[in-house]
Amino acid sequence: MATLQYAGIGARATPAAVLADMTVMAGWLARTGWHLSSGGADGADAAFAAGAPAEQRTVWLPWRGYNGHRGPDRRVLSAAAMAACMEIAAPLHPAWERCSPAVRKLHARNVAILLGEQLDGPVDAVVCWSERGEPVGGTGMGIRIAESRGIPVLNLGAMAPRAVCERLRDIRRSRSVSGSRE
Repeated sequence: MATLQYAGIGARATPAAVLADMTVMAGWLARTGWHLSSGGADGADAAFAAGAPAEQRTVWLPWRGYNGHRGPDRRVLSAAAMAACMEIAAPLHPAWERCSPAVRKLHARNVAILLGEQLDGPVDAVVCWSERGEPVGGTGMGIRIAESRGIPVLNLGAMAPRAVCERLRDIRRSRSVSGSRE
């Protein structure tokens, strides 16, 4: 079974019931051969990471020690990779010039979550939560990155967990048949 990757992202203020669904979904996705790419933030990121075993997840950090994270599944971008990620993030953000350096790093980290450190390993899908399914905050940046690259976005703010899982199953089937991205 080929390993597929998904970005598990969402607001820190994700409702508790959705966080519980995310953890269950991450466990199911791990058992069915998916690898989690996430960002180490509280809320949705933590819920996805709680359901995915360390060997089946990569947690991208905007800087060493972010949120107290350590371990072999944690990655911090090199200065060159961070700069390349910022080049992608900047035009997708509605007010980049008003973002502090730390916030810019957080948004650049979102690029790595979706595209990988070398920007050549896009995830197969994004599973997220945002209020009413709208592209707001850091989750909004992830949604805009995905949309700009043709990556399917499955937003639990607008879809039921069962519908998200069915769509992920369909993506897995299409990848195993075609061996390529949709």
